[in-house]
Amino acid sequence: MKKVFTLLVAVFCAISAWAWKPTFIGHRGSYMGVMNTVEAYTNGVDHYGYQGLECDVRVTADGYYVISHDETTNAVGGNLTVANATLAELQAETYTQTRGGVTYTGHICTVAEYLDICVEKNVTPVVELKWTTGINNNDMSNFPGLAALIEEKGLTDKAIILTSMRNSLEYVRTNFPALKCQFLCNSNWATHFDWIVQWGLMPSIQAGCLDKYTVKKFHDKGLDVAVWTVNSLANYKLYGEMGVVMITCDYLMPSEMPELEDIDWNSIVEPQEPLEVVVDTIFSYTREKGNLPVNFPSGLEADGSPFKSAQQAAISKDGVFYTNNYTTSTLVILKPDGTLSEAPGTSSHGICFDSAGNLIQRNDGITSNPCFLVIYPDGDITATPIEIEIVLDEPGQTNFISATGDVMSEEGGYVYHYQNGLYYVTLVNIVNGEFQGTELTEPVSFPSSTAGVIYPIDSDPYHFIYQVRNQGYNLYKDGDKGKYITGSLNTTPPNSNSSVGGAYFVLDGHEMFLYTSGSNYNGGFTIRDMSANAAAVATVPAMGTGGYAANPSVGSFFRVVPVESKCVIVYEYTMGNGYAAYDVHTSDYSSISSINSPKKPTDSNYYDLMGHRFQFHPSSPGIYIHHGKKIVVK
Repeated sequence: MKKVFTLLVAVFCAISAWAWKPTFIGHRGSYMGVMNTVEAYTNGVDHYGYQGLECDVRVTADGYYVISHDETTNAVGGNLTVANATLAELQAETYTQTRGGVTYTGHICTVAEYLDICVEKNVTPVVELKWTTGINNNDMSNFPGLAALIEEKGLTDKAIILTSMRNSLEYVRTNFPALKCQFLCNSNWATHFDWIVQWGLMPSIQAGCLDKYTVKKFHDKGLDVAVWTVNSLANYKLYGEMGVVMITCDYLMPSEMPELEDIDWNSIVEPQEPLEVVVDTIFSYTREKGNLPVNFPSGLEADGSPFKSAQQAAISKDGVFYTNNYTTSTLVILKPDGTLSEAPGTSSHGICFDSAGNLIQRNDGITSNPCFLVIYPDGDITATPIEIEIVLDEPGQTNFISATGDVMSEEGGYVYHYQNGLYYVTLVNIVNGEFQGTELTEPVSFPSSTAGVIYPIDSDPYHFIYQVRNQGYNLYKDGDKGKYITGSLNTTPPNSNSSVGGAYFVLDGHEMFLYTSGSNYNGGFTIRDMSANAAAVATVPAMGTGGYAANPSVGSFFRVVPVESKCVIVYEYTMGNGYAAYDVHTSDYSSISSINSPKKPTDSNYYDLMGHRFQFHPSSPGIYIHHGKKIVVK
């Protein structure tokens, strides 16, 4: 069986050592012509350049093999049932179909005519068996005549028999082993996997029902995978980069599709089982609860006074939130005990911490070039800050900044600028508190928006997740921009959610990604287990419905602080709603549960929470959590 499909790849795919394209199959011929007619098939090769043509076989009342997708001809303007009509009656009908704004006419095509086109054009016939007289799961008496017709045209070694009917495929495999066979399926491929392997079939899987692990699973059994129906460049790349060797399409132009890199099958590892994750609230100060500190940066204050323009938050390892009111150049400081204080700030809302805990603010609005950064070493806002002038190679609006590394060390660090409208990210290199220059990444998948955000990973400047509003989250690593994380355009939140916000972290050895998933501007998040390819292992609802109505608010900002390998603390800031902290841990980890807001302190440094004590240590800032033992957040 394996040799048959090795040959199939050789025939179908012009694969070089480094670049290749899948085989393109014209679905019902092509979009130029009434489907399944001579015109559609001819144009499928002459206009589109397809290497194969797909048809739908049925049997007439007088025993002829014809091509019709449906049992009746109603969909193309006829009024006959194929199984009850003679070939002459069917040929007397004129079919009409409008496709792509063009109206076509045509007549029914016989399988003999279709096979002649395949011979003339030197393309592969993909013959789909529909449930029809003598060709179905219960009765294959009419199939030998079809096989004889294929042999008569000299196509036995080239034709592919495609169907979703299992018994029919077993019959063909047993009685006509020279014919190649494909199993037409959707997400049910998994249920039929062992059977597909047993019979040496090539799965033809519906788009949206497979991923790279699906293709790898079949590849490991010596079987290639086909996909239907693909009609966009994005989906061509999506499935091609999975290693799919055959793509059925209506109007995709193969000549316009880029070549693909060879697949490194050894690098594709089956995802782990997703973690069972529990989320407990540590504290939550929200407008909805009415427990926000006075002057919390929000859309409108309780007394109706104007909003404070404090969008992005930088959050320290001990849970202190820093956000800048750029209209008054005031740094707002929100503490875990529910108090708010203020300090001198800057003229921009861009603010972040680097990996070493240096607090970095932009101090020039959002569009200036040169631009200026203010750095508080070790996050000490009482110290005199360092101000740095930055010259960007490509000026552009940057609302939010993020950083990685240690900008105050000899090894240095980087501040990310993801300028509006640009297809790359600017890395601003700072060493010992001094500007060294900038570097541009390789192009990313989407141009930034005014709310483009970078989420760093592992203090590596070339490894991060980038977000563009309405385009979801994507992974960038060493120039590779193609790893899709979550979110797209037209489905459920966060896919249609334009809010920004996210954080990468590791929990019990699994790579996790946290992203906003509540309604726009209202907070709430979902945690995805990237290692297990699981879309959601935990979801936290929005803080409330007081999302900032004015334009500047765009989402939430998070920080994840490790506690132990199976436990982290997640901090969330959402302008207009509030701020909170959550204990996120695996289900087998003893943790806090059913905690609301902190009670009054039992002394100046401690807060008792449902029998657990949090300590805000004055000399060594951190949170100590008692999970049967004392744990220090460092």
